[in-house]
Amino acid sequence: MLQKLSSVVPADKSGILNTKIFQVYRGSFKKIALIGDFVKVSVKITKPTHWSLKKSKHKAIIVRTRKESLRLDGSWVKFFNNEGVLLKKRTTPLGSEVYGPTVYNIKKRKLLRSFSGVI
Repeated sequence: MLQKLSSVVPADKSGILNTKIFQVYRGSFKKIALIGDFVKVSVKITKPTHWSLKKSKHKAIIVRTRKESLRLDGSWVKFFNNEGVLLKKRTTPLGSEVYGPTVYNIKKRKLLRSFSGVI
């Protein structure tokens, strides 16, 4: 469960190290983002040689959260960090590859195509 000003670590190879959420795209009364939701993030820390500047804005999709989530078979999934994939357009990732495992629901929606592992 993520809300405004939550810290999100990018899960892709984009050169950005840390971001913060400032907008949740979930509806008018929904103020938290879960796995699979779109958010708008602001860049806080980048690699020194990277072209993207601090305070630049990107769209992202949440792929892992610290809060446990229920799977379709009745088991629970919990991750170590809050992580998201930064997007260029609606479904294309900003980085060249996505790191780590991802929940099956995102793969099922066909939002992202390059995954290293699906849980």
